[in-house]
Amino acid sequence: MQTCDILVVGGGVMGASIAHALASRKIGRVVVLEKSFLGAGSSGKSGAIIRQHYSNRLTASMAQKSLRVFEHFEDIVGGPPVFTHTGMVLVVNQRDRAGLEANLAMQRELGIDVRLVTHEELTNIDANARLAEDELAAFEAEAGYVEAVQVVASFAEAAVRAGADIRQGVEVRAVVLEGGRVVGVETNEGRYHCKTVILATGPWAAQLAKEMGVTLPVQACRTQVALYRRPTDFGRRGPVYGDFVQGLYFKPTHGSMIHAGSIAGEEINSPVDPDDYNEAADGDWLPQVRQRLSRRYPTMHRSYGRGGYGALYAITPDWHPILDKCPGCEGVYCAVGFSGHGFKMSPIVGQLMAELVVDGKAAILDITPLRLARFDESDPVKTPYAYGVMG
Repeated sequence: MQTCDILVVGGGVMGASIAHALASRKIGRVVVLEKSFLGAGSSGKSGAIIRQHYSNRLTASMAQKSLRVFEHFEDIVGGPPVFTHTGMVLVVNQRDRAGLEANLAMQRELGIDVRLVTHEELTNIDANARLAEDELAAFEAEAGYVEAVQVVASFAEAAVRAGADIRQGVEVRAVVLEGGRVVGVETNEGRYHCKTVILATGPWAAQLAKEMGVTLPVQACRTQVALYRRPTDFGRRGPVYGDFVQGLYFKPTHGSMIHAGSIAGEEINSPVDPDDYNEAADGDWLPQVRQRLSRRYPTMHRSYGRGGYGALYAITPDWHPILDKCPGCEGVYCAVGFSGHGFKMSPIVGQLMAELVVDGKAAILDITPLRLARFDESDPVKTPYAYGVMG
């Protein structure tokens, strides 16, 4: 008989971070079950951009606290350094100036280093970038990106060092309830008995919850990433971009490459079966991305296409996550629906979920706005941005 105190379903960055935080609390035996391998879902394909630019205090604070962990990941979690500091440029139309300035003011109140930059200042930050006359830019100095696969691995290794057990190739097929309380899970290896289950199942969240009679409004959707090699005369690596005018995010990555994807939110129109979706990029989409990228980086019209890939988002109606207990299922919790912008929050999510499970309430931050009931209460997380993943 397999038994544990707390069982985490899902071996992506959220499951690994939660397991690490729980195991560090020394509150019993923690087991992670991953049906494939660590990071096999959304996490291993993430651009893993680390930014604090949000339009509400809670998510900005979550990103801010997580950034502090990523900056010193090797000391706090262990393993090699994972964070590459680049800064981040946000580009909007001049008509959006008031909204951008309001966001920057809120972020500065939290201690985030952000400011508007002139066209000349942007050129000093990134000599390759170009702004049109009707465009406005802001710069977040502390932003960057992390090595996604290494983050997952380091969280998992730290969890094991703290006493957790991580099992790959074990598929959770159902959560078992008796009298409205969790007593275990059914897997391809038989039943695991436990008193607490945490769903960190990303795009698979809704189907597992449905078996318990819980509706999690999380839609698995396909997103795409394009990869280009920078031309040899590009010069030094540039910052990360959130280019609202072109509807793109892009960032430098390994081997003189640029990783680019959409921030227009069209992924919601591409629901998929997370176990059966096109993992290649669309042939007619890649040239469109190059064209838009070249408007910001004119030299990239001479870039070398390196293809791309399809990946998964787990999208909620307001594009913000659900961190909560599952109603009517005592002992079951969920950390799901990060809608394409969860990786940067993973360190704080682990801590918040450990507090929720062990202490009964998250203390570091008030996560009430991320409760599941907000959708039935018509109280979604509100954002002035209509930019989906940049909310």
